[in-house]
Amino acid sequence: MKSGSMHGYPSYGKAYVPLFVAGLIGVIALVPTSVRQLQNVPGLPDMPVAVLAALSMLQPLILLAISVAVGTWLAPRVGLTSLVADKATKGEPFWSRLRPQMPAAIVFGIAAAVILPLLDIFFQPWLPASLAGGAPPRDLSFTISAMLYGGITEELLLRWGMMSLLAWLGWRLFQRGREIPGAAVMVTAIVISALLFGIGHLGAVAVLAPLTPMLIIRTILLNAVGGILFGWLFWKHSLEAAMVAHAAAHVVMTLMALVLAALG
Repeated sequence: MKSGSMHGYPSYGKAYVPLFVAGLIGVIALVPTSVRQLQNVPGLPDMPVAVLAALSMLQPLILLAISVAVGTWLAPRVGLTSLVADKATKGEPFWSRLRPQMPAAIVFGIAAAVILPLLDIFFQPWLPASLAGGAPPRDLSFTISAMLYGGITEELLLRWGMMSLLAWLGWRLFQRGREIPGAAVMVTAIVISALLFGIGHLGAVAVLAPLTPMLIIRTILLNAVGGILFGWLFWKHSLEAAMVAHAAAHVVMTLMALVLAALG
């Protein structure tokens, strides 16, 4: 059994603050990418792009605050663990617990980095011209932003917040007699949270191209596959293992892109 009280953390605030600060770093890291994107958007309000980029961070910041609050309350009650929260509230070791989880996290990160580009290639024939040609260039700035926002903030949003909530709801509705949710509830929470993440990207894709059945499937699938892998790590290991895998996936995808560019 993973460490962590099934009745919550000894100090809610001590668990909440370091997780929120970690997620905040990811939100801040997204600002340079947002600035570059806004520079190419016509018809912007008459104010500096940097200000617009900062304002665009309000939504993820609010979602982060809510997700960390929900996860900090519910995750330990359904047997899910954050090593950072355990360290902050109970003084439990961090690195010695994360170290044995690293091999699985790195393997899952590599798997995501390989599967996602292959899926993207598969869907290319059905993509409209505005989306054809693959992902944008993965330079150093993009990679760092993706590692911090994707690897930290998105994991707090989707795994710590959303997956914990879904697991708790499934447990309370269908498995009240169990001390913690069983595999059926946890797997369902993993899959639904991953699918919701994919569905959440449809609005942004619709701005670039009309939504067709294949484009909808592609958008959901590309965003859900990684979520399922990272969700499994969160369930079986810890939130931080999922974060490592997510960040590693971005590093590996950038390395793959550099190798392909050099060979091309």
